[in-house]
Parts: sequence; C-alpha cells; structure tokens
Amino acid sequence: MSRSLNLSNFPPSAETIGFSARDHYPDIVFTREMLHPPGHSRRTDSTRDVMVPVTESLPKRILSIFMELGLLEALGEAAQSESRIVSRAATYLQLIGRRFKQFWQSYPCEQSMDLVAKHSQTRNWHKSTIRCMCWHPLCFKLAVATIDDTVRIYTRNPGVTPVLRSSLQKSITCLAWRPYTGGELAIGCQTGVLIWSIDPTSQITRPLSQAVHLQHGRHQPVTAVSWSSNGELLVTASINDTNLLVWNVDQQRCVPMHRVKLPCALVSYAPLGYNMIATTIGRDFYLCTVPPQRVTRAGWSTASGSLQSFAWSRDERHLLFVTTDDMKLFYMRLSGLKSASYELAFPLVDLDQKTTDDGMPIGGKAQTIAWCPQDRFLAISFKTTSAIAVFFTNLAGLQINIDPYCLIFGAGVEYPSCICYQENYQQEYNSDAQSVLTIGWSSGRIEYYPL
Repeated sequence: MSRSLNLSNFPPSAETIGFSARDHYPDIVFTREMLHPPGHSRRTDSTRDVMVPVTESLPKRILSIFMELGLLEALGEAAQSESRIVSRAATYLQLIGRRFKQFWQSYPCEQSMDLVAKHSQTRNWHKSTIRCMCWHPLCFKLAVATIDDTVRIYTRNPGVTPVLRSSLQKSITCLAWRPYTGGELAIGCQTGVLIWSIDPTSQITRPLSQAVHLQHGRHQPVTAVSWSSNGELLVTASINDTNLLVWNVDQQRCVPMHRVKLPCALVSYAPLGYNMIATTIGRDFYLCTVPPQRVTRAGWSTASGSLQSFAWSRDERHLLFVTTDDMKLFYMRLSGLKSASYELAFPLVDLDQKTTDDGMPIGGKAQTIAWCPQDRFLAISFKTTSAIAVFFTNLAGLQINIDPYCLIFGAGVEYPSCICYQENYQQEYNSDAQSVLTIGWSSGRIEYYPL
C-alpha cells in the first residue's frame, strides 16, 4: 500500500450495534463486589506485603525474601544474622554479587509481575477486572479470566457456567483452548501453567477433576501459551526465562526450544502451524519455522522499544505488529511459507494521537491488535485513549490493502481492557456481520460487536 494512512481518515464513531437475545450471547458484567465479596480480603501484587514477620525463623525469612525480591536482597537479610559466620559469608557474597552483576545476564530491574503488566496485552493489567479472554476455535465457548484468579466458561447455556479456581492459579496472564478438544484449556499464571479439562456435557459448575500443573525451574510467571495447530504440543514463554519451552502435555514433559539473549514475553504458533513468533522484553524478536524435521530461526530487532502485539493472516503470509515505543502499525510479508523468510518490515498506518470532531482523543501507542479469522477486520486498542480503531483489510496474494472502517467507544469513561475475535462465528439469521469483536471494558462489562 503506497498512500499514507492515519487516524484522521476515520469516519465518525460507529453506531452501537447489538445482538438480539436469540443469538444466545451471554450478558456478562463483573463488579468489584461480585469478585471480592465484603469481608473477604485478597492479596494482590500491587498491595502485597513484602515485610516478613519477625517471628519467622531466619531460613524462612531468607527464602521468602528470595522469592519476593531476588538473591541479593535475600543475602542482605542473611547478613543480619546473629551468627558471625553466616553474616560475614552473606555480606561477602552480596559484595561479589553486586560487583559482578554487570557481567551477568542483563535483566531489567522491574519485579516479575511489573514486567508482566508492562508487556501484557491487557491494559492496566495489575488492576483490570478482566485479565484476559479467549474464544474456543470450534464451538461457542468463551473463557474469561478475572482479577480474583478465577476463570469462567460461558456457552449458549446460561444456566451452567463452569468456574475454574485453584490455589495454584494466581495472577492469570493468558488463556488458550486446545484444538480438537471440547473443553481443554491452558491457563498461564504466576506459578506456571494449569491444564483444565471441562466436560462439555456436564451440568455442574465445578470440574470433577483438578487441573494439571506444569512448571519447570525458573519458567514462571508464564506470560504466553500457544497450542500447535494439531493440539499435540504447547509452547510457553516466561518473563523470567530466556528459554521457550515446548510441552508434551499428555506426558507432562517439556524440552527447551530456543535460548535467546533476553527473557521472552510472548510466543505464538501461526494459524497453520508452519511458523512461530517469539518476542523478548528487549528489541529482539524471532520468527521460526516449525517443520517436523528441523526448526529454523531468524532474529529481528525493532527500531526502538519491544514488540507489543502482533497478528497473523490465516495463510501466514502477512504479519502485522506494533511496538511499545512507535505509534505505527508495521507490516511484514512472508516470501516463503516454510522458510521463515520475511521481507523487511515497513510502517503501514500512522497511529499518532488525533482528536475527533467531537473533541475525543484517539490513537497513540497501541496496546493490542486483533485480526479477525476472515482477515477482513483489524482492531487496535491503545494504552492511553479510549477508542478502538477498526480497519478493513483486503489481502490479494502477497498484497495488502487497508482502509479505516470505524471507531468504537465505550460508555462514559470506560476504556477497552482487552479484545479478541470470536473464532467460530457463523453467519446466522441473515445477519450482515462477518465477524464478532469481543471487548472487555474497564468497567467489567463484556460487549460483542458485529462487524
């Protein structure tokens, strides 16, 4: 596409369109009172108490601080020991650690969960009522994770809403339904990955079996989960690990796939399963091919910032992405489907912040991009403004055409926390809609927007 496109080209805000009751879309509104009943306290990462009770033994205090703040801080606690041997040894090791820290792996100084929020696809993840959402690829089934560490499953049957909850399920970051299964869901969180099996015919709200917990070394918190196209393998990324892990979930075993320079933030198989993308907390990201015989990898770097969000076309020949620093939508074209050979990325749309005729700010740095399964509609939400920009896209061979379609605003001061498209949407009741954008608003309301 040759002509310059920016947010000034958009038509007026989209009219509010909704489905009738016969479409069986669940009416979902989460309130703080609903998620945190009065009298029940909840310890969140934003308010966690990093002070250790003085009644605990020294080893417990050291272990607790190590889990919360890291090795050097734990050595600092050990240096306060009444034992001169322990105190001197800890002080000496702490001095060595600080002296040689510059030669160790260069990790950012932020705490793990702060990094999760920084690289999350969900706006204001720390405080967002809705943490993430995911539609089943084959049937009408929506999984919604909320701030109370609970996942609820919504179907066309409003009388049964399975609830997934576990003491290991803390600070949920991502969801992924397993292909070709009716109810197997992977949940990435602070402690690793939980695999739930939900009987699609069950009429009870709690699963009969507990989740399978997958964890491996320092590979936690898990910040991205993605199933291979045939559902045999699960790949995971962790903000604390430079390795991507590929899991054989049925055997509960994993192997490292790639070791990169910096910890990984996101990872995803492409729709057909030939390619994979992995992003890091730095400028680097990787495009990989995953044929049965051998995995190949090509490294790329952004001009500035890290890769924030991305979306593949269904044939894997087109890749769109946004970064944390640039207010642009970038485009890469695949020259060989099974060779990970992409042409140099170039900016496709200028996302600089603008003001509508009504005085509403739109655009800025992007939070999330989502491309509908038909490759027709691309939705972009932003970090500091409240509108969702929807573009109409048309793919012709290796060419892409993109045009402004509409702007979607919430009610009042709410902004989009997270967005996704319904994967299995079928045109029904002579509807003109081709896709359904699902929006989780900051108020806790979920909206279904037919396009």
